Amino acid sequence: MNGVEHLVDNGKNLISVLELKRLLVDLKEKRPDICIRYRLLGEMWVVNSMKVIKVTERGAMLNDEQNNRLINLPDLSSIMQFEIDAPFQGFQPHFHYDVRPMNDFKE
Repeated sequence: MNGVEHLVDNGKNLISVLELKRLLVDLKEKRPDICIRYRLLGEMWVVNSMKVIKVTERGAMLNDEQNNRLINLPDLSSIMQFEIDAPFQGFQPHFHYDVRPMNDFKE
């Protein structure tokens, strides 16, 4: 059981940017059929759920199949909230998870 599952099991919805990055990598490698939808800092939710195409050192590339567009997210720390469209590794579908800002890390 990883830390993300532990947070979800306790009913909490707050995860770190690093945990979000791990989730995106796992979705791309293990369940490319599962899509993600997100909300950036200061913006509304994106309309369509998207498939993870690539995960970079700090960001990700997503495919918006509804609009036939590739979306580049250069910095995952700009994501405030996200949801996925199917259950995966303890994450529930259509549940809004909050992403902990980078400056909240005490490492």
